[in-house]
Amino acid sequence: MSKNKQKSKDELLADLKANPAFQEKLIFARDVFYPALINATTSIDDASVLLGVFNTMLMQEFLAFMKDKTMKDLKLADKLDPFNEKFNESKALLALFDDMTVYDAKDHIEGMRNEIQLFLNEEAKSRLLSDLKTKWLDQI
Repeated sequence: MSKNKQKSKDELLADLKANPAFQEKLIFARDVFYPALINATTSIDDASVLLGVFNTMLMQEFLAFMKDKTMKDLKLADKLDPFNEKFNESKALLALFDDMTVYDAKDHIEGMRNEIQLFLNEEAKSRLLSDLKTKWLDQI
């Protein structure tokens, strides 16, 4: 298949169904979770409310976990590619957050990413298309 050709919905669904992890989730949902949900609730609305409550409780616990754990606990620097030319700089950047909670570090990282995106959006509004440095034009 060509790299440029996008897969159809049917092809994507076939790929998904062929994925063992998807099959495992589907079997769990069909054979275990859904029957237990039917057993634990009295109506569609009741099921929806119960799942909403579970989701809220889960998110509260997850956020509490993120507020207790520090970035150092996650050992993210161990997951960096040591062959990356900016490995040491990336490791040092992550080390800035070592003593912060995961929640606070994520807030800083996400905030900086959002600021950069905001800057790029504003920059794109003011720059002329002709100012764009395009590599593909130089290759012709």
